[in-house]
Formats: sequence, structure tokens, C-alpha cells
Amino acid sequence: MRLIFPLLFLMLISACSTQTHHSSIVVPNWEQHVQQLQQLDHWLLDGKLGYRDSHDGGSAWIRWQQQQGNFEVKLNGPFGAGATRIDGNNSYAELQRAGHDKVSAKSPAALTEQLFGWQWPVEQLQFWVLGIPSPISPADNQSHNLDGTLAQLRQSDWQLQFSNYHQVDQWLLPGKIKGQRGDYNFTLVIKHWQLGESP
Repeated sequence: MRLIFPLLFLMLISACSTQTHHSSIVVPNWEQHVQQLQQLDHWLLDGKLGYRDSHDGGSAWIRWQQQQGNFEVKLNGPFGAGATRIDGNNSYAELQRAGHDKVSAKSPAALTEQLFGWQWPVEQLQFWVLGIPSPISPADNQSHNLDGTLAQLRQSDWQLQFSNYHQVDQWLLPGKIKGQRGDYNFTLVIKHWQLGESP
């Protein structure tokens, strides 16, 4: 069971998006930038997730689709022991692995608490991957890059670093996110974004 905690943690668009790694775009108004990205509730990302704690570590490929309040996360790789899928929203979450019984709970946070004894900040991740703080809990220790994008943040006791920004449509989105909370560490490298509703 301990190998699937990062899958739950990352519970984690279809019109083809333009993605470039070199951009002259800047973020002149941070508050407006945050408000606009908070409204971006249909997207899909592909990437690679790595994690490590005081006892173990691993990595997996991740595909995370967000449609308003609903998410579907698919993972493939060593720590997932094959294909793993997580579906849910703020009031329900279900984990499925080939050859295993389904595990469900009333929310993503409740599911992680049921499996591991404490709640992972699943709901916040849908905002962190966009390079903005989550609106559901206080944040501090923010610092920004010269172009106005978020560089560092502390929220829900997680120290987060955002880097490798690239242009996706009209947005600057992070290509790499690192998080640390005590002995727990994760790195998410985002390879591809699609923004908008699925066809």
C-alpha cells in the first residue's frame, strides 16, 4: 500500500494547445493572473512523477485530466506496480489497480487518511500544477521570478518550488514542481499540456 500514496497525492484539454519553451510573455498583474487561472478548470497534463520518503522512493508516468471539479489520474510505472487509475472529486474518490479490489472514500483527503493515517492536500494540487497557490488554505513565503511567475511557495506545510515555465496558449505554466514536507519529497515534471474541454 505504501507504494500508491503518491498516486493519490497527485490526484492529479483537448483543443490542441500551443506550447513553447521560450516566451516573451510576462505576468504584469499577479492577482489577476491567479484569478484567471483559478477559472481554468478543464485541462490535461502528461508528465513524470517521482517521490521519496525516509524509507522508499520511485517514479511513474502520469496522465491527469481535470474537468471542473472531477479528476481522472492514470499512472504507469514501477511504483504503481502497473496501471493505476484514480477518479473522484471533492466529495468522492476511488482508486483502481489491476488485480486489486477498489478502494473508495468520501473525498480524496479522506481516502489518503484511510490508507495512510493522514490527509494529503489533494485538492490543492489542481492549483499548484498551474503555478498558483490554492485558494482553500493560507499560503506564505511566496517569491516570484523576474517575469512575474511563481518561484516558491509554502502552503499546508509543504515547501514548493516551481521552475521550467513555458508558454501554453496565452499562459505561462510550470514544467517542474518540487515539494517537500518533512521526510516526504516529490518532483513532478510536466511534459505536455492541453487546455480546454475534451472533444
